[in-house]
Amino acid sequence: MEDIPDLLETMTTEKGEKSAAATKRIYELCDVGHKQNRVPMVCSGKYDVLTPLAQCLTQESGDGRHLACLALNNLSIPTENKRVMALGPSSSAVIGGLCKVIAEDKQESYLCCICLMNLSFLEASITTMLQHSPVPDGSDPMPPLHNSESLIRILEKLLKNAPAVPKSGSGKSEGVRWACGLIKNLAKSEENASLFGKTDIPKCVVGNIRNTTAPPSRWTSNSLEDFSLFVILNLAQWPVSRQALIDAGAIDEIKPIMAEGDLQGLKATMACAFLGAPWSDFPDGGSNAAKSISELMTNIIEKKGKDGQYAYGVFKLYTATKAYRDLCC
Repeated sequence: MEDIPDLLETMTTEKGEKSAAATKRIYELCDVGHKQNRVPMVCSGKYDVLTPLAQCLTQESGDGRHLACLALNNLSIPTENKRVMALGPSSSAVIGGLCKVIAEDKQESYLCCICLMNLSFLEASITTMLQHSPVPDGSDPMPPLHNSESLIRILEKLLKNAPAVPKSGSGKSEGVRWACGLIKNLAKSEENASLFGKTDIPKCVVGNIRNTTAPPSRWTSNSLEDFSLFVILNLAQWPVSRQALIDAGAIDEIKPIMAEGDLQGLKATMACAFLGAPWSDFPDGGSNAAKSISELMTNIIEKKGKDGQYAYGVFKLYTATKAYRDLCC
């Protein structure tokens, strides 16, 4: 750790191999074997590792950029670090650097999406993150929807440019997958949902469900389908983004999933309740839907999950109660 000031100076004053070697050492100081260093590196106030790492993201050299992405990913994991990285003095440089890599479709795009997703688990940060809309120095601020370099427009472009059936495990498919995970978290805010509803992102996530060849029972946690259905659920709960999902044909795509007696079935059931699906679409006349959502509300209040389906904290009480209300109205 005592080497950090010298390493940071090398990263910012040197180029090429010397800079990459210093970046690699910073990464090694916060890797899996040195987890105890992650919070002090960001929160101690002794040094600013974030700005130099963000600057490395703009390098054309693949090695330095890749190592900076790995380091930022590791540093974004501790809860204490999320607030500094997403809301602190270096937040604009960090988020801007990550967005730049995604926008330029570099091979590290998926790592940048994962890092942003890590930061978005801090709910206090999500509205600020989606307002990221950089402009040249001296220029007037620009609303995110009017700026092609804003986070929301970069995510929209990533999803729109994805192949209809992306090759599993490819850099492109991984970028889209983790972008949907990021959007899932960002969509928990009504203010953010209002922005998403004015983009093609709702259409894209519904398309992900439409185009999948895997049955819902085979969807793994954090898969593209799992994330996409979560996005649909989170956007469906807000009136400001609901119509965009309806226009994209969400009800027809997710209503068959309600018959699944698992996490995906529960998500589809609540989303269909929000979207105003007719009673005839619900299996067994809606009795199973009412039972599963009622059980979810009880589990949230008792701060417990359901074995084999969901952990405590996955769903918010306001989501479950609104779904039950809409189901019974």
